[in-house]
Amino acid sequence: MSLAFMRPVRREDFDAILALAKQSGGGMTNLPSEPDALRARVNFAADSFAANADGPNGEVYTMVLEENGKVIGLSAVFSAVGLEYGFVNYRINKTVHASKQLKKRIERRILVPTHDFTGASEVGSLFLSPEVRGGGYGKFLAKARYLFIAQHRKLVADPVCAELRGWRAPDGKQPFWESLGKLFFDMEFEDADLANSAMGNQIISDLMPRHPIYVALLPEDAKKCLGKPHDSAAPAYNMLIKEGFAFNRYIDVFDGGPLVDAKIDDIKTVKESRLYPVKIGEPGDAPLYLMAGGYLQSFRVTRAPGKIDGEAMIIAKDAAAALGVKAGDEIRAVKW
Repeated sequence: MSLAFMRPVRREDFDAILALAKQSGGGMTNLPSEPDALRARVNFAADSFAANADGPNGEVYTMVLEENGKVIGLSAVFSAVGLEYGFVNYRINKTVHASKQLKKRIERRILVPTHDFTGASEVGSLFLSPEVRGGGYGKFLAKARYLFIAQHRKLVADPVCAELRGWRAPDGKQPFWESLGKLFFDMEFEDADLANSAMGNQIISDLMPRHPIYVALLPEDAKKCLGKPHDSAAPAYNMLIKEGFAFNRYIDVFDGGPLVDAKIDDIKTVKESRLYPVKIGEPGDAPLYLMAGGYLQSFRVTRAPGKIDGEAMIIAKDAAAALGVKAGDEIRAVKW
């Protein structure tokens, strides 16, 4: 059995990714289950790795997790978002109304449309096959993105944000969308989400209200959704917070899910990772590391024991094979 490893997406991964998209249950804009929309994203990501960009120009670096020849998950780094249409979110702000005559002072929350993260990078598209959950693969998918960022600093904009799927009821009902977005799009959530995935954020600017929305005007069940992740996204949210991301009251305009952000230098995995020349041997009873080698199309990440030997790291042959490195090459590693 070979080690699981992350690698850049290829066009021939489409069928496997489509199967994952259909397992996701919807609501992931960057992982649509509609074949044409998904194929366009897979092709664009493959082209991004091949482009050898010299900066963050909107490339999407999607990577897949492969084990024994099977794609079991994926995640992505978006080098800079919203460069063409803008990247729109709501920020939950506070406003105050006061009346001397009535001796009243009332604070109210308002949803303010912003482009604060236009031009920022984003980590997203994290999805793991339900068949392999529970083996630390979700953590693998998440942290591999940060090693990619650390290895490709000039290609990724700062800060980094992440959007989480918003909460929906077990029956699929989405109170936030039903009470706000649907009134302006005049379509079901899945149709609007697919249109956004296929056509870009311009449709949000075209159809969503351009003025602040008073939260007090929303139904109670919609208010409870503000900044609340989908039940299945809660573990990913918690991992982001542990990595140094923070929720600063930004939410998704469609489902009210939380957006979190961090400066690259504040991301735990980036800060704690180190570069080591490779020695191939027997690391013995050494601690596990998440380790990365290569650049762009040759980039790989795996999880394996590593033994520090001076300035170098000793790794086994199977780890070197998974990373595509040889003795003397440099890898970046962080303790698992």
